[in-house]
Amino acid sequence: QMSKSTGNFLTLTQAVDKFSADGMRLALADAGDTVEDANFVEAMADAGILRLYTWVEWVKEMIANRDSLRSGPANTFNDRVFASEMSAGILKTEQNYEK
Repeated sequence: QMSKSTGNFLTLTQAVDKFSADGMRLALADAGDTVEDANFVEAMADAGILRLYTWVEWVKEMIANRDSLRSGPANTFNDRVFASEMSAGILKTEQNYEK
């Protein structure tokens, strides 16, 4: 729990400077969504930044090696399952958006 008296209080500007905007988004998304007070944990913000950095590095690696990735028609079982899951996700998103 943050409070000025315990010394762990951060303003929004300080938090963004310390963790970046994306790091804060990840940490705040993980802070809780119930009726209880949000629980911002700096370790989660640090872990979020690390996960984001790791993901960006993986994307860079995939782009650099894109010529070695599979190409051609997407007709394997895994391709069909992936396409089905994506379609189901899109449909569910549309339904929830309409609500």
